[in-house]
Amino acid sequence: MAERPTVLVVDDDAPILLLMRNLLREFGFEARAAASGPEAIASVRAQSPDIILLDRNMPGMSGDEVLHALRADGLDGVPVLMLSGEPIEPDELRAIGATAAVLKPFDVPSLVETIRAHIGATSR
Repeated sequence: MAERPTVLVVDDDAPILLLMRNLLREFGFEARAAASGPEAIASVRAQSPDIILLDRNMPGMSGDEVLHALRADGLDGVPVLMLSGEPIEPDELRAIGATAAVLKPFDVPSLVETIRAHIGATSR
């Protein structure tokens, strides 16, 4: 059996993290969670995921700052989907180094398809 793609979910909201981890596992992903920017950076340094779902608005260290730090570390090949309650323009996504944006609240099947499209995983 092929290895399950790893998704790192970064969000400061604990119930969202729990929900996302459980949903992603149901859809065949290995889900890891980080509740803060520094925790996300440490997690990626320990083991690079296949894709990162990164909340843009977090206290202490914003998603933009986390992404900047990860890209500075050389994390160029890992897709990063920014989770945001407000739309993010394509030019702004490019400027911060994000692959795409997912608007909250999101539709779970659409989110899963977006994840699969960006990591090349096949539907189960």
